[in-house]
Amino acid sequence: MREKLTILNAFVHDVATGTWIGTLVLLTILHREARLPSWAAAAPLVPGLERKFLMLTWISLAVIVATGAVRMLTWKVFGWTGDMERDRIQLLKVKHALLGIVFAAGTIYQVSLVLW
Repeated sequence: MREKLTILNAFVHDVATGTWIGTLVLLTILHREARLPSWAAAAPLVPGLERKFLMLTWISLAVIVATGAVRMLTWKVFGWTGDMERDRIQLLKVKHALLGIVFAAGTIYQVSLVLW
C-alpha cells in the first residue's frame, strides 16, 4: 500500500508541475494575443482569466511543494542503496537547485504579466 501511495504522490507532483508550466505558457500566449486588434472584443475577459490562471499557478506550486516534501521523505521506498543512492542524491540536489531558479523566475514572470 505504501508503494502505491508513493507512486500516486509522484503522479500528483508531476501533474502539478505540468499544470504550473501550462499556466505560464497560457498566460504568455494570452498576453501576446490580447494585444492584437482581433482580440479587442474579448479584451474585457482577459483580466478575469489572468486572475483565475494565476490562482491555479499558486495552487499548483503549493501542491508541488507539498508532494515534493512527501517525495523527499519517502524516497527510500524504492530501495536505492550505495553508489546509486549517493549519485541520485547528488543529481536531485542539482535538479532541485535548477528547478528552484526556474520556478522563481517563472512565478515572477507570471506575476509581472498580470500586475503590469
